[in-house]
Amino acid sequence: MANLQERRNKDGKLISYSIRVHRGRGADGKQLKPYTTTFDVLPTWKEETARKKAEAFASVFEKECKEGIKADNRQRFDGYCDYVIGLKEQRGAKHSTIVRYKELTSRIYPVIGHIKLCDLRVDHLNDLYTSLSADGLNKKTGGKLSTKTIVEHHRLISTVLEQAFKERLVVFNVARQAELPRVEKKEVNYFQSSQIEAIRNALENEPQKWRMLVHLLLITGARRGEILGLKWDKVDFEKNRIYICNNVLYSADKGIYEDTPKTEKSKRFVTLPKETMQELKEYKKHQANEFFKNGIPINLTGFVFAQIDGTAMHPDSVTDYLKKFSRKYNLPHINAHAFRHTMASMLYFNGVDSVSISKRLGHAQVSTTANIYAHIMEEADQRNADILSDIFLKKA
Repeated sequence: MANLQERRNKDGKLISYSIRVHRGRGADGKQLKPYTTTFDVLPTWKEETARKKAEAFASVFEKECKEGIKADNRQRFDGYCDYVIGLKEQRGAKHSTIVRYKELTSRIYPVIGHIKLCDLRVDHLNDLYTSLSADGLNKKTGGKLSTKTIVEHHRLISTVLEQAFKERLVVFNVARQAELPRVEKKEVNYFQSSQIEAIRNALENEPQKWRMLVHLLLITGARRGEILGLKWDKVDFEKNRIYICNNVLYSADKGIYEDTPKTEKSKRFVTLPKETMQELKEYKKHQANEFFKNGIPINLTGFVFAQIDGTAMHPDSVTDYLKKFSRKYNLPHINAHAFRHTMASMLYFNGVDSVSISKRLGHAQVSTTANIYAHIMEEADQRNADILSDIFLKKA
């Protein structure tokens, strides 16, 4: 039942009622702030009349609160967003996701952080997304933010407002009606066969660790952190496969750390060619010798690719190496993810289906694979048409 509290002026005259409606506890178990409102008393009313009118008003107010019609009129966006991010962290969201959320708030809060949830409008969000398109906001380039990054801001805001809707703090998630910039779909970057040959030839002059690492990036199509997270006990030499179930990441607050892969389906067995398994055996011996020379216990951490002390490598060390490598041999720009795209593309060109490719890549859904490689599938289908033409239509 709603709680009514009288408010009187210094002369003892009844001027209003403060009305509070209990909200219970939130998902974190803490007491939620009550719904509040004020009912003003007209000077001509008798106190008995004022009380009855206030009680009738409070009854309607309480009903609207419980039905989600009445919004909380005190919660600011910034404070509630912090609460939602904390809630996500408590519920097991990945640390990298939480770090990214907090990065996004640095641009969101200055614009809409002070606005109460119930006062937030679609035009506020549209103005924010427009402001994010201005020059100078990209800290790395000094230019504009990418459309993808702006959409990331929107998704966080929408997530926060959706939680507010669930908790009946707002009557509608206004982010659903916001106008987002159009995301232009970029074609994936992959290497041609001649480029792969040039890369492999150049690798012959590189240290064995880096030859093996780049080889696995190409053959497995695994993500950078997944390759760095691979340990020897997950290499099955009998069945010619590896089990990807670990991920090495970096954040400023934690440094280099281990986590599970991106999604549950990212945990997967990846079958490798016999040639690759033989190279892994030779590399394992090489690594053991290197550790022995430096007095490092072989089974200290068990990483297939490790720093000189046996601990996990920094993910950016792979990116830095590939940049230097490509410049050294006058090769096209190389990044770890390009090998992932190359593997998928080559499988499509050789008639492998999306389900099999998706499983190898560790995508949560086959539709994700199909969307990313849509233009590759079209190109592969054109090649199929040419093959069919050669078989059935051309005269001998």
